[in-house]
Amino acid sequence: MNTAEANILIDKIIKEVEKNQFSSKLITSLKELRPFALQENDPLMTRSIRVAYEYIEATDGFDITLPEELEIEEEDGLGYFTYLCGLWSKSDNKYNRDEIREIANAMTGAY
Repeated sequence: MNTAEANILIDKIIKEVEKNQFSSKLITSLKELRPFALQENDPLMTRSIRVAYEYIEATDGFDITLPEELEIEEEDGLGYFTYLCGLWSKSDNKYNRDEIREIANAMTGAY
């Protein structure tokens, strides 16, 4: 994300998930983040944020199967989700965008 306000919100989202895991407050915060991606005219970010909150709402967590090259330390989906948030905050990086796309595709195929 390109705006400081969006990145501050991403940091708050990470703190929220670490404190309360996948709560309704997290879903609300993700829905607040999506307009920033819309404002930046970034379809990948807009889609991945929407898919993330829809996935969390549908499954009450973030237990997704990622390609082997994306495997990271995972604890109840928290590791994957915080990793995705880190990618979002640096979404202008080409390699991060590739990973965001792969994670969004994994989420849409999983529920």
